[in-house]
Amino acid sequence: MTLRLMADLVGWMLFINIILLFIGFLKFTLFKKFVKNTMDALFGDQSDTFSAIIPRALVYYEILVIVFNLVPYLALRIVIYYS
Repeated sequence: MTLRLMADLVGWMLFINIILLFIGFLKFTLFKKFVKNTMDALFGDQSDTFSAIIPRALVYYEILVIVFNLVPYLALRIVIYYS
């Protein structure tokens, strides 16, 4: 596997993860009422606990995207540029 192919692979992984992160933020911000009603129907009394956990989970997911997708992508692009 060449460096360019590896950089393209990590770039696509980054793109897909950013889209999934964006969808997660949209669900929690724009569609909050729908998500709350769905969680009430699924979890009952524990839905408030899950509502408090969702923003923290999205922040953790964002950190993981940065560490495991963005940083390797930038490192590969720097190595490709200087080689």
